[in-house]
Amino acid sequence: MTDGAGRYDEAVRLLRALSGAAGIHASASDTANYRAVFARDAVMAGVAGLLLGDDAIVAGLVRTLAGLRDVQGAEGQIASNYELRDGAPPHVSFGTLAPRLDGATWYLVGLALAARADALDLAPFADSARRVVRLLDAIEYNGRDLLYVPTGGNWADEYLYEGYVLYDQVLRAWALRLLATPLGEPAWREKAERIAAAIDARFWPGAPAREHPARYPVAAFTPARTFDVFDLAACALLAVAGLVPRRADAALAWIDERFLARRTLPPAFHPVIDEDDPDWPALARYHLHGFRNRPHEYHNGGVWPIWLGWLALALAQHGHDAALARLRALVADAIDARDDFAFEEYLHGVTGAPGGTPRMAYSATGLVLLRHAGSEAHRALLGP
Repeated sequence: MTDGAGRYDEAVRLLRALSGAAGIHASASDTANYRAVFARDAVMAGVAGLLLGDDAIVAGLVRTLAGLRDVQGAEGQIASNYELRDGAPPHVSFGTLAPRLDGATWYLVGLALAARADALDLAPFADSARRVVRLLDAIEYNGRDLLYVPTGGNWADEYLYEGYVLYDQVLRAWALRLLATPLGEPAWREKAERIAAAIDARFWPGAPAREHPARYPVAAFTPARTFDVFDLAACALLAVAGLVPRRADAALAWIDERFLARRTLPPAFHPVIDEDDPDWPALARYHLHGFRNRPHEYHNGGVWPIWLGWLALALAQHGHDAALARLRALVADAIDARDDFAFEEYLHGVTGAPGGTPRMAYSATGLVLLRHAGSEAHRALLGP
């Protein structure tokens, strides 16, 4: 197929199989705790289900959101993941090496989009959502409109960035914007606009050493350091959320110019941290289930289908039709013809070999998003 979704039917079947009584499981594999329901993985899979109009996957999303609400922490925390166990209390994790803050923001996004699609009544979730928003306000602490995120505090849980991480600011602002009207909280929309203004002001510093200065945002910054790194997830979500359209559009154009037009799929982060990089010793030490971030693997330059799917949505929303066609063709070449692709987490950034845990909802979701980018369902769910 030329649309980059030759494994589409398999992807849909996998998402349906992962949608059960507890919610949408992260993987059909028993590796580590991937059989648990992860907030971010399940919400994104649920977005795919909403685009599909698939009853089984959408029901899995609703059960996920209810499950996350039911195990919500005393201060409003949303679990990174939970697992229901027969005859025993659920196992609930809010993070291991670090708190996972994006469980909270994806939860809010999931509530908003499910409600927009008439798949969920927000009323039983309103108090829970308000508790999450208050918690995020408290974590912000200094009233400067940006969250300070520890190393490993989001999906890239073994990657070296921290501080004011763009990805997390985008998700928070998007969630507040989406929920402000349906929950009758106009102050949330005002807060979202302040976060967007802070993103506009703080994440595009001058960078003369770059090939194209300021064409894409920095991934994060702290008082002592700027992580002048390209973050595909942050750029794609920024464009989909519509927070800073001019900036996001320029970033999409850069992605096309730097990667797609050169017949290369963009990795999760760029450039790669190699053995000669000053950050290598810290990266090599930082892991939970064994070191996975060799050059061009996992977070360190691996190509993740989930973020290619969000990139496809972003390109469609911003009218980058030629770039979207290039992306779909590249994914077709990279995935469709491979006999050994089993919905692993990522592809090696150089060889294209699949890597990581197989049968992942993450990767199946990416291929569904890729197929539905630009569709009527996409415009209805994610449009203004």
